[in-house]
Amino acid sequence: MNKKLKIIIPVFISLAVFYLITASKSLSQEIQFLPVWTIDLESYIKDDSNPLSQEDFSNIVPFKMGQNLGWFNTDGKILNYITFPYKASISENSYSLYGTSSDEIIINDASNNEIAKITEKGFPYFAENRKFIFLPGGNSFAKLNDDGSAAWKYEGFTPITAFSSSATGTAAGFANGSVIVFDSEGNISQQYNPGGSNYEVILGIAVSDSSKYIATLSGQDSQRFVISKKTDESYGSHTSIIFFKTMENEVNRQVLIKFSRDEKKVFYNSASGIGIVNCRTFKNTEIPLKGRILSIQETESGNEIIVLSKNENIYTISTIESFDVLTGSFSFDADNAFIATKGNSLFVGRDGRISKIDIIHK
Repeated sequence: MNKKLKIIIPVFISLAVFYLITASKSLSQEIQFLPVWTIDLESYIKDDSNPLSQEDFSNIVPFKMGQNLGWFNTDGKILNYITFPYKASISENSYSLYGTSSDEIIINDASNNEIAKITEKGFPYFAENRKFIFLPGGNSFAKLNDDGSAAWKYEGFTPITAFSSSATGTAAGFANGSVIVFDSEGNISQQYNPGGSNYEVILGIAVSDSSKYIATLSGQDSQRFVISKKTDESYGSHTSIIFFKTMENEVNRQVLIKFSRDEKKVFYNSASGIGIVNCRTFKNTEIPLKGRILSIQETESGNEIIVLSKNENIYTISTIESFDVLTGSFSFDADNAFIATKGNSLFVGRDGRISKIDIIHK
């Protein structure tokens, strides 16, 4: 065997072994949507012989779609279904129906029992187990106790244009471009202006679960997306802007912004689709989506973000994984729609029907 073969053969063997090792690794799993069931809301018939109080409301999903609201369980049983004439707010376990000039607003639980009464005039807003009421005039609001009374109240002079609530704090954005953040007791913990625009107005705001981060989309003529961070535990204007981006294309309406549960990412509705910022590395990316983003939901594992957007009468559901990878989407024509997640299942409402879709990887 000549010297060249002595050199070439071991090299080829090494390359072959390397190929077998790398090729034997399993391919990355792909996301799949597995339909489980579909229920028709029109099929719901109230059974007076079986009171709602006897239903199991421990594992339920609330929905609000058009002029209808209610709850269903993950097995596909409609537990309560209510049609309302004007306005309504719903949370995990309660709801309120109201008009433009109600003297008092009743809060009912999921089985239609009255549990509280709001005596303040205004428009209620429910977020998980937190309840607020926006007072007449549009520049004041109150955080509510369980009985419907005001736990604390903010009264200002400038119209509120954006609002967000988390487990530890509440953030309000105003028409003059200012941001005020409150702790759970109603104390002002941060107050600042994102600035940077010729016409300052807060169009969207989100507060993270720990209240450590605030994100805003603000202004016209040099519109900005800004992430700020609370720099210490004392009260006052101890806020540092840690990221900002001047938008190439601007929106002139209120927009949705949401932090992930682990506070590592924040999502925002931009003119071109959905923007995503990594709150650790400040990497920013935008995924093109047509229309307005209506809902951003996170699965229990945190591996998938589900986005509902609307362009005219076409709704689109998009799935994002690995920070900024669009792994799938589908669209449908409807008058009304919603999405919700529980565990690693997606629930999609389309006019008078609701479907459960399991999210799996294969």
